[in-house]
Amino acid sequence: MLRLIFPLIVCAAFLGPAPAAHSAPIHDFNAAVFKAYGHYREALFYLRGGNVQVASFELEEMTTQWKLIVGKFADTPPDVFSADPAWRQVLLDIDKSAVSSLEAAINNDAKEARKLLAPVRGMLSALRRRNGVINFSDYVDQANAAFDKLWVYRSNPPDVDSPKQIDQLRRIVAVTAHLYEMVQDNAPTAVRDNPEFKRLMGTSLDAFRKMRGAITARKVDALISILRGQSSSNRMLFLRFG
Repeated sequence: MLRLIFPLIVCAAFLGPAPAAHSAPIHDFNAAVFKAYGHYREALFYLRGGNVQVASFELEEMTTQWKLIVGKFADTPPDVFSADPAWRQVLLDIDKSAVSSLEAAINNDAKEARKLLAPVRGMLSALRRRNGVINFSDYVDQANAAFDKLWVYRSNPPDVDSPKQIDQLRRIVAVTAHLYEMVQDNAPTAVRDNPEFKRLMGTSLDAFRKMRGAITARKVDALISILRGQSSSNRMLFLRFG
């Protein structure tokens, strides 16, 4: 499901020329990471809610899947990652994070488990970015990060009498909306056709339109209300499709 779109990459996530004998196929690696990453997202979701028992089940699955990735790919990276000197260490660090998070969850420490697990998302993103690789998860990450900047206004609303603050808020809303549109435009076919994804995108883009209206009308209470509603959609975007 993960799809590589960077123009210099010769192998797509699921379609492309046969790989060289010495290198692991990129589509196999992507599929394996996608499987493990689904358990990662679920574990973060349950840890956020304090449900360490269910989170531990997801973490067990993630550690199992990630150890398979380490065993298969640590010493035979796909060609696009083969020049990265940190490749093997990144895979091992992710394995360590998952195992440590599982141990914390077993000890009923949801906060610590989440703290140990959270960096995995950034590790994978940084690995792809260093090697000129972009996949769908990166678009979701960018949209989520943009909304995080917008979310700050929930507890620190703008001064409606300050043109500078209002203009800055407008720019952040515009950037966030654009990045959500990028998510929609670059979604793999299976995701793009998913009814839940369609609803999520429709709801989110409508929320950003309403935010622009609230800003124009200088209705801070309405803006905060819309932000609260969109916060749930922003989390669900990562949980279900990130």
